[in-house]
Amino acid sequence: MTLSDRLDHLPERKRRELQFAAQILFEEFEAAQKGQLSDKYKGGRILKLVLFGSHARGDWVDDHTTGYHSDYDLLVVVETERFTDPHDFWERAEERLLRELTVTHRLRTQVSVIVHSIHDLNDQLAHGRPFFVDITRDGIVLYEVEGFPLASPKPLSTAEVRAEAERQILISPHGVVRLQS
Repeated sequence: MTLSDRLDHLPERKRRELQFAAQILFEEFEAAQKGQLSDKYKGGRILKLVLFGSHARGDWVDDHTTGYHSDYDLLVVVETERFTDPHDFWERAEERLLRELTVTHRLRTQVSVIVHSIHDLNDQLAHGRPFFVDITRDGIVLYEVEGFPLASPKPLSTAEVRAEAERQILISPHGVVRLQS
């Protein structure tokens, strides 16, 4: 199955936007590495780019009445943990994505990006973490380098799923829910 087959549930405009967002991520990651002084912060690669969430599942919302529009959720998988640093490698990419949405209007849909190393992603899968299992099950791989397979997700019992959810979510006294990292 080709990439265009996997994205054929999306309108052409959304496919073009995803291509543009991917281009921005690759360009800005490369530019961020060029700005690093230490060689250990150069030579990083994006190993996988995965669309997940409502646009991958086909149940996104574009409600012009309320103004609510689902965002694109993208998982960027890099070689090592050092290339996940938001400030050093991803801040400019996120700024550019926001600028393309709010200033130039070349993007009409917000892009949300999470970045994980291949080791961390495989560790999350090996522990059966539902968020990551869902991404690998329902997500659409937009780009991938061969030779970096994903771990098989560990199946969790109902009790383990409940314990994992409790570990991940905290409810504050004010009713605000936030995820633990």
